[in-house]
This record gives sequence, structure tokens and C-alpha cells, in this order.
Amino acid sequence: MSTSISHNFIRSFSSTSSVARTGYSTVHPVHHLVKVKKNALKPSFQEFLIPRDDIRAVGYKPKEIDQDRLMDYYHNTLQSDLMLNMYKHDSKKILGSKLRSWGNDSPFKLYRELKKPKGSLNQTRDINPITFKNIPQLESISIQIYNKDALENPWLNISSRLLLSQITNVKAKQISAKANILPWKLRRGKACGAKVELTGLDMSQFITTLVEIVLPRIRTFQGIRLTSGDKNGNITLGLDPEDVKHFPEVEAFQELFPNLDGLHITLKTNARTDERARTLLSSLGFPFYKPRRNS
Repeated sequence: MSTSISHNFIRSFSSTSSVARTGYSTVHPVHHLVKVKKNALKPSFQEFLIPRDDIRAVGYKPKEIDQDRLMDYYHNTLQSDLMLNMYKHDSKKILGSKLRSWGNDSPFKLYRELKKPKGSLNQTRDINPITFKNIPQLESISIQIYNKDALENPWLNISSRLLLSQITNVKAKQISAKANILPWKLRRGKACGAKVELTGLDMSQFITTLVEIVLPRIRTFQGIRLTSGDKNGNITLGLDPEDVKHFPEVEAFQELFPNLDGLHITLKTNARTDERARTLLSSLGFPFYKPRRNS
């Protein structure tokens, strides 16, 4: 009797159920949180003491494999020239338009919302004098495509994103409508275009292609208008579908892009005024012109 009980007791432990089967652990590993005393390692583990930015290190990862010639030109040549051109001796800080108070002559004005800035509806930033700390620099480029035909044919949104990705080497994001506009057949949340934000090496390559290849081949292009700024150092220009054909990535594969769209390009700088931003962009190769008034 005792032997049968012992066998049953053992069998109950040896049997496995679906809950007790092996699988992946739900407990997060903590071995990477344990600090290793590298000074106490054996001589055979001395390679772990090498910094990771050294090519001999175990965890070395190459980062910069291409030379950014545009940024090298900016830091080595253009930055000092802009400093010399924009610097003004004894220049003072120009205060922007700010919200105004209603005064203290009445208790009803104490908790009232502040007045709008004088002469404008929105506040403006302060304009600091140019020093070596705030030399204008190009921060990013925003490119957008809006295709009104995509509202009826959703497959055109895929074509727009592929076009942007092919030109900029960056995966494009989908743009959706933010409001309901009946004349334009827009419904909130409906896909209607694509956009891309370029920084770093991708931004430099796009500028080089745009300035040296695309814009010189557009016969009707006179330059960027002097009125294209937003008074905060951001300059915008547009390209027609016929102008987009001049990009080498599109020109070599025209059969893949039968439905081309225009581009809205916004050049974002850290300059406080449009005048400083135009000076920066003109030094990078962007032409500007003043439109003539019709007499």
C-alpha cells in the first residue's frame, strides 16, 4: 500500500500541464543593470576597458561613414563670414510684441485676460544681436505634398509617399485632414498627402541636389520671392509637377511615377528675422528676387 502511494505521489509531480510548460520568461532581465568592476577584470578581458567609440572595442558601431560637405563648408567657411557680415557694434536687443495689461485702475481688470499685442494678433519673439552663439544656421527642411485627386482615389496617397521617399531617402509620413471642408470634399481624418522632415546628411544631400541640379534646369524659375518668409526665419518655396521631373531619382524612373505632384518646401532656420534667413540661404546657393509691380 505504501509503495502505491509513493508511486502516485511521484507521478503527480512528474506530470506536466499546459501552464507549467516551458516558454519565454515574462521577467525582464537585469543582468545589464549590474555594474561590472572593470578595474578588477583579468588581463584576458582588458579589451572591455577600451571605449566604445574606438574601433578596437567589442561594442564598436560605425556612425559617420559619409562626409557631409555642406556642413563642413558651413562650419569652416560660411559661419565666420556670416558673423562678420551680420555683426553690429553696440547693437541692442529688440523686444518683440507681447501681451499687454489692462491696468490696475479697476478691480475688474485684475483677473482679466491680457490684451493682444499692439499692431498684431500674435506675439513675436525678441531679436537678439548677432554673436558667436546665435549665428544663423539651417536646422531642418519640411517637404509636403497635397494631392486633391487622392480624396477620390486613395491609391494616389501611396504614390505621393513613394515619390517623397525616393527623392529624400527618408520614409514619408501620411497627412490627414484636420477639419471638414465641404467645397474641397475634405473630411476630418481622411488621407490627403504626405510629408517629410529632413535633418543631418539627408538635408544636406537634398539641398545640394536642389540647388545644383533641379533649380538651374527650371527655365521659368527666377528665384525665391522676398515675401516668402513668415517673419520668424522660415522661408518657403514651391515646385510644380513639371519641376519635380528634374530630380535625378525621378528622371531615371519616369515610368514608375506617372502621377507627379508639386512640392511645398519649407526651409527652417534659427534666425530671428527673414532678412538673416535670406542671407544664410543665399550663401548656400538659393537665389532671391523681388517681384515687379504691374504698372
